[in-house]
Amino acid sequence: MFYHKPSRNTSLPSATRIRGRADFLLLPVALLLLSSCYPKSVDYEFGWTTETVIGAVVDQKGNPPDTDTFIVVKEYYGQFVELNGGSLLYTPKARLVRPDANGYFRIIFDLKASRLELAFVASGFEMQRFRFNRQFGVGELHYDATLEATPAWREHFMLQVGPFLENFIIEQRYQMPNLQQLYLGDWLATERLKLHPNSDS
Repeated sequence: MFYHKPSRNTSLPSATRIRGRADFLLLPVALLLLSSCYPKSVDYEFGWTTETVIGAVVDQKGNPPDTDTFIVVKEYYGQFVELNGGSLLYTPKARLVRPDANGYFRIIFDLKASRLELAFVASGFEMQRFRFNRQFGVGELHYDATLEATPAWREHFMLQVGPFLENFIIEQRYQMPNLQQLYLGDWLATERLKLHPNSDS
C-alpha cells in the first residue's frame, strides 16, 4: 500500500488568496455604487480614500475666465461631543486656492476632514458650488467648474457673493489665514468700487 501525500494545491486557500479574491469581488460593486453617486461632469480615480481634487475653471466657451478667479475651500472636521447621549459636530476650516493661468487647480483634501465644499468665484460670473463627502473607493476626484457669465452681476454680488465672502472675514471660526482674509477684503472693496464708482465707501 502506497501513501499519497496531498500536494499544496489541494490544501485550503491561504488568507492572502482569500483576501485578494474578496478585494477583486468588491471592486466592481464599489465602482458601480460610485458611478451612480456623481453627475456626468464628475470623474474619479479608484483609491482607498480621497486625497486630492483636481480640475479646471472655465467659462462657457471652455476658456479660463478673463477676470480674477479663486476658489473658497471649506473642510469639515468631525468632533464627538457627549451631550444628550453624544453627537457628532462638524468644525469648518476655510482657505483660498487660485487656479493657474490655464485655469487648472489641485486641492489637497486633508485626511482628517470628512467633507469638502468648494465655491468658485469670478467677477461677472455666477458663483458655483460643489460639495463632496469623503468616500471609500475614490482616490482622486476630477471636477471641472464651468462658470456662466451673468448680466445681473450687481444683484448677484450684493445678494450672494458679497455676504458669502464676508463671513470668512467676520467669522473667525473658519480660521482662514490672515493674508487670505486681507485678499478677500481688497477684492470685495474693488468690486464695490466698480459697481458704485461715485461712492466714497
